[in-house]
Amino acid sequence: MKRIYLDNSATTKVDERVAKAVYEYMTGKFGNPSSAHFFGQEARYGLDNSREKIAKVINAGVNEIFFTSGGTEADNWAIKGIADKYIAHNKKAHFITSAYEHSAVYAMCKIYSKVYPELFSATFLDPDEKKLINVESIKKSITENTKLVSIMHVNNEIGIVNDISSIGKMCRDNNIVFHTDAVQSFSKIPIDVKAMNIDLLSASSHKIYGPKGVGMLYVRKKAEILPNQYGGHQENGMRTGTENMPGIIGFAAAAEIALNEMNGDIPRITNLRNKLYKMISGGLEGIIVNSDLENGYGGILNLTFKGVEGEAVMLSLDLEGIAVSTGSACSTGQITPSRVLTSIGRTAEEAQSSIRFSVGRFNTEEEIEFSAAKVIETVKRLRSLSN
Repeated sequence: MKRIYLDNSATTKVDERVAKAVYEYMTGKFGNPSSAHFFGQEARYGLDNSREKIAKVINAGVNEIFFTSGGTEADNWAIKGIADKYIAHNKKAHFITSAYEHSAVYAMCKIYSKVYPELFSATFLDPDEKKLINVESIKKSITENTKLVSIMHVNNEIGIVNDISSIGKMCRDNNIVFHTDAVQSFSKIPIDVKAMNIDLLSASSHKIYGPKGVGMLYVRKKAEILPNQYGGHQENGMRTGTENMPGIIGFAAAAEIALNEMNGDIPRITNLRNKLYKMISGGLEGIIVNSDLENGYGGILNLTFKGVEGEAVMLSLDLEGIAVSTGSACSTGQITPSRVLTSIGRTAEEAQSSIRFSVGRFNTEEEIEFSAAKVIETVKRLRSLSN
């Protein structure tokens, strides 16, 4: 059976060009970059070169890039690195974020609100009628204690693209730190941290055809944030511990490839996504489009199929060799409806009848055509069984 992968928002296949670079630093250039001898300095060169490649993608300074174990750690660090700074001095801190933020941000704000109720508070903004977090709603939520605004760039479930440039400017004008979770947009949509007034930015390797277990947090030079780990000198003392060199090398290689091929990759992926929607919508009624097909990220298509369980659709398609998702990979196993979909107005029943298709670099037109036909066939069969 041929297997088709349409879950690229959960993770991506490692590009073979990236895998070669990773292998080289696992076998040949295996030194510890903190060692003074040849092997260590060879690794140090690779580390410094990787930091330059990552920084170039977002127009950041080389010393503003701090490697992490992934996007979740980077998001966590952004929240606690600012919150702990104020809590340690017994000062109140108010954060503003969104109701459809990734759990790495959402849960951290919830936890801090519970653990430090007298010092920490958070506002969770609902998206507007366009499914966006708009600047005006953020402005209205600002208090004298607001220290950070954290709004994701591209939503991982529905692909909505927030106007982080306008949000960043507003935050800078009000002297508020601005963090954006760019895990789904890094190297897929142009980002300029200087022009967009971004203070903190999270990204992850395995969303861009790099290895799992590595990501980064961009920290603007003037942004004050506490270290994430202590006990060493690595990452300028901000995130200590021996660096994951194979992962970092792979992350940098993937970022460089994605940046160089962005102008070709994104239009092709968007066209495949649009073709998938056109074919499915042409063969089925009772569909709700949860994504923004005009202004959203072109690789994500989230659809609600009325009258069927999303999990049943997903499992049925898996038996046909097609991998899709009912939402965020981090939420797999949960029986509650998607927080993202309910935040944009879907009922619990509608949210649980939804499927996320995420198209990537290695998908083909033939795969899209086959998948669309199987989706139509599967939904019709499931609907007939429930009647």
